[in-house]
Amino acid sequence: MTQYKKLAVNTFFFALGNVGSKGVQFLMLPMFTRYMVPAEYGKLDVINTTVSLMVPILSFQIIEAIFRFAVECRVQQRNRNILSTALIFSTMSFLFSIFLYPVLRNLSIFADYGIYFYVIFFLTILNGIVKQYIRGLEKIKLYVVSDIFYSVIFALSNFLLLVVFKLGIKAYLLSNVISLMCATLLIFFAAQLYKHMYLKIDRQLLKEMLSYSVPLIPNGIMWWIVNVSDRYIITYFLGYEATGVYSVAARFPALLTVFFGIFFQAWQLSAMEEYGKENYTSFFSSVFSVVSSIMFLVSSVLFSIIKPFMGIYVGRSYVESWKYVPLLFLGAVFNSFAGFYGVNYTASKKTIGAFFTSMIAAAIKILTILLLIKSWRIQAASFSTMLAYLTMWIVRVYHTKRLVNVYLEKDHLIVSFALVLTQVVLLLFLNARFYAIQAL
Repeated sequence: MTQYKKLAVNTFFFALGNVGSKGVQFLMLPMFTRYMVPAEYGKLDVINTTVSLMVPILSFQIIEAIFRFAVECRVQQRNRNILSTALIFSTMSFLFSIFLYPVLRNLSIFADYGIYFYVIFFLTILNGIVKQYIRGLEKIKLYVVSDIFYSVIFALSNFLLLVVFKLGIKAYLLSNVISLMCATLLIFFAAQLYKHMYLKIDRQLLKEMLSYSVPLIPNGIMWWIVNVSDRYIITYFLGYEATGVYSVAARFPALLTVFFGIFFQAWQLSAMEEYGKENYTSFFSSVFSVVSSIMFLVSSVLFSIIKPFMGIYVGRSYVESWKYVPLLFLGAVFNSFAGFYGVNYTASKKTIGAFFTSMIAAAIKILTILLLIKSWRIQAASFSTMLAYLTMWIVRVYHTKRLVNVYLEKDHLIVSFALVLTQVVLLLFLNARFYAIQAL
């Protein structure tokens, strides 16, 4: 039972930090939607979306390698120059990214907020490196404290800059800069990471890390396409206001992703330690069975209350966003399932499989939303997201059999999905009928 106990303990600690750092943005949604109009919120989401694209590309996904190699060194009790190599390499990559500014400034949104974009981009990489490094060294408590610290700073600075000084988009951007900087410095000094610094690049180590992380770059891009590329498509066809409404709807499934992410960080540690052992397949199957049941149950409960809840939780301009939550939420469920199976690619170091399955999902996402955007409008983005993640998970179920032959309770999953999907269809259909009758 040691493996289950360790998984539970790590999950608890990750929960403390993640609920604070990610959940605070959800809890602050009433404030954001009352002090920002949908068009402003849409612009903000486009900036965040672009940062999420640039980080995996220009950092060469070195953040992912940091965690994997730190775990390996800890288990094997080896001391390698991981941190300095990653930090110096990432700084060089950031300096190179500055040359892209002439391209970005052609877009009005980046001409106005270009400096914020670059600072947040650089701090996101630095914060990701130090966090994954201490996570790999199993300094879980500090990892959690840094997340909580980030949340407190982010919430306080947003309240001051958005509510008191009414700085709009700049309030959020400045708050992000301040909180990322404070959280990174906290980790650096609390973990005494300066003792792990040698101010030189270990070329052999960098080669090994990049051989692991570079195949994850296309995978990161594919994930970006599936996750957030729809913001650009909605903005192009429907405008920033529609993007703002959709972004608010996406906060609800993001909350599920947060809670799964809490578990996933602990699950990833356990999976990599247990991978290859005799009882790994039964361990994998039993944990997934519990996770999938809980997620479908949570989905059903949410769908029952989402419309009245949104009516009082968000600003009046965003109330209609409830209609896009159900399909997005199901998408988040299948996203979690795909991530659960994807840990086998990380544990086996065969990351090309992650790219292959993500590429299929990305293609489905783009084709579906482009075909439906003019007729289904914002709902096209919700549906295409769900379909893409569902496809990714199904493909990974069969593709990872080459690595681990895991038993899957197909009948239970099919029935559960059919029930919640029926609930979604009835919810949307009855709402449409109600307004049609009112119009008469």
